[in-house]
Amino acid sequence: MMKRILLSFFILLVALSACKKQKEPKTLEALALSSFHELVNPAYLINSDSIRRYIRMNLSAVHDTAVWDSVVTEYYTANDTLIWFGDEVGSRTDTLLYWLENSYRHGINPELFAVSGMRSDLERFRSLQLNERSVNHLLAGLEYRLTASYLHYACGLSFGFLSPSEILNNLEEKTSDVRKQAITKSKNEDVSLIPLKKCDKKFAQGALDKLKQDACFAFRQVQPSSRFYLSLQKESDRLDSLGEFEFEPIPLIGDTLLKVGERHRIVPLIAQRLLQTGELQQDSDSIENVLTPALLEAVNRFRINNRLATDHSIGTYTIRYLNHPFSYYKDLLHINMERARWQYALEKGTKYVFVNVAACMLQAFNEETDSILEMRTCCGSVRNKTPLLSSRIYYMELNPYWNVPQNIIRKEIIPSYLRDTTYFTRNRMKVYDKNGVRVNPRDIKWSKYKAGVPFTVKQDNKEGNSLGRIIFRFPNSFAVYLHDTPSRRTFARANRAVSHGCVRLEKALDFAFFLLKEPDELLEDRIRIAMDIAPKSDEGKKLTRSQAYRELKHYSLKESVPVYLDYQTMYLDAAGQLSYCDDIYKYDAPLLEALNKLNHKNITY
Repeated sequence: MMKRILLSFFILLVALSACKKQKEPKTLEALALSSFHELVNPAYLINSDSIRRYIRMNLSAVHDTAVWDSVVTEYYTANDTLIWFGDEVGSRTDTLLYWLENSYRHGINPELFAVSGMRSDLERFRSLQLNERSVNHLLAGLEYRLTASYLHYACGLSFGFLSPSEILNNLEEKTSDVRKQAITKSKNEDVSLIPLKKCDKKFAQGALDKLKQDACFAFRQVQPSSRFYLSLQKESDRLDSLGEFEFEPIPLIGDTLLKVGERHRIVPLIAQRLLQTGELQQDSDSIENVLTPALLEAVNRFRINNRLATDHSIGTYTIRYLNHPFSYYKDLLHINMERARWQYALEKGTKYVFVNVAACMLQAFNEETDSILEMRTCCGSVRNKTPLLSSRIYYMELNPYWNVPQNIIRKEIIPSYLRDTTYFTRNRMKVYDKNGVRVNPRDIKWSKYKAGVPFTVKQDNKEGNSLGRIIFRFPNSFAVYLHDTPSRRTFARANRAVSHGCVRLEKALDFAFFLLKEPDELLEDRIRIAMDIAPKSDEGKKLTRSQAYRELKHYSLKESVPVYLDYQTMYLDAAGQLSYCDDIYKYDAPLLEALNKLNHKNITY
């Protein structure tokens, strides 16, 4: 039955006068619409049919620029039920506005959802300050805008507000001249190829259904809840609690290294910087120009938070990091919150591998055993970036040969050989012509090959091979893989972006065991034996004494394991410690630019 309710100032005055003795006067938002009686002023007539008619009159002006626009249009075209202004006015709308107003905790400006305008119109309705518009016209606009903003919010938090492929691909063509100098990319190079899920009509319609059933549950369900995301939010809240502050830049000190007990004019500046961000508690000696053990300990905590090596002294390298403005850290948090909202199209399952290229770290997750295998990696250099991709690891190869890529032959091997003719012998490399016939490198005039080289170079397997003793292969168009390496010293470096694009593993043997569907002592020993590592089980030891034993050359996994090579400039380690990473490939700047534009965008529904 159609509801007709007339509001008037007369009823408002009666209600207020009846509540004078109460501490909290009863407001219109708490009154059921059906409790109002018909009065004379037509401006305050609330009529559901009129609200729906106003909404439908304006639907023709709506342009479907986002997936939720079409869902909202279809809903109000086909349904008579109002979502926000049913029997109760206030509870559901206030719930939505609460969540939207707190979207800053996600690094998103609440005004992206036109919150202040909706809040203003809602207060006008509650105070009956309608001006030239009728209450139905006002509520029609609010009804539509509340629904559209809810779906925008739900889709954004669930799938991200930005499209990384549109922003990151072909950066050289899109960036300004200043930023081009910082981005060393080849033209048309794709950097964000991980397929992502997108908000579709099915999701938006489902989100709308959940809202109608239980608004509180609907809002909670769309909040990102991963361990990484919650850590980012916690750190963002901590920085927000510190308030806005600026600190005096710390002068660089050249080659000087400050040690405990030494005096220097920059010591108070370092102390003030760390006092503001919480790494240092009050230390009066530091303020008096003396580098104390407490201040050095605080500097080392700062280094750990910024993925720097701890040390017994302070130099220019650390000071450069200390001089990062407060906004630098907030920007990193907001960018990586957005990254963490993106959903991979390839399902993770309960066992998966994640390589953070920016952090040069690998984490292998097994949710069934609630365990994380964590290790350092070496990833591609700035010149030879590791591509971002998702795939599935199907098999491992023991003692692989290395077929050297043509670009490495041209750019590195030929120049090295021209400087040292023992290069091929020392590195156990052989040269073959296009027919596969081995050729003596001394018989080739290498200097004349500036472009294509009509020869292949193959490095012998086992000891000294650049791929190490084991490689983990997965389908991808870049011919990059995870593999062992004989170069162990590079894992001790802070900057491990040194490879030609593949990912070198610190703990290749442990990773091989992780990939197995279930523990298998004999198989594990066969892998050890192939890598010249002593077997551990009795059965494995017997294998080494058998003349008939054939060394394991490759192994196909019983179940493939998803692998993701992604780029995040925040890193959460297995112990739950969050740290900031260097933006080695300069991918943050275009994302930050897009996020800032989004946060300053004037959205109208």
